Amino acid sequence: MDIGWDPSLKKDYDYHVVSIFNCNVGNPEQHVTYLLSVHDGQPVALVDQTTNGSDCMVKETVNQEVRTAFANIYDGNY
Repeated sequence: MDIGWDPSLKKDYDYHVVSIFNCNVGNPEQHVTYLLSVHDGQPVALVDQTTNGSDCMVKETVNQEVRTAFANIYDGNY
């Protein structure tokens, strides 16, 4: 998976990150970071909750509220 910051959707990435939301819960090791992305022309809300230092492991979030909200924003329904 090739991912990168690209709000203009012009670079050669599989996942174009267009916005980031981070929430630290207690200390920096306990966080929820959403990478709101576009993949194949569709909105995808990725999440990282890695606690092992410098590695970042993202996956599509199961949080339906975040998924729906980002899809609505992406589609202009906000």
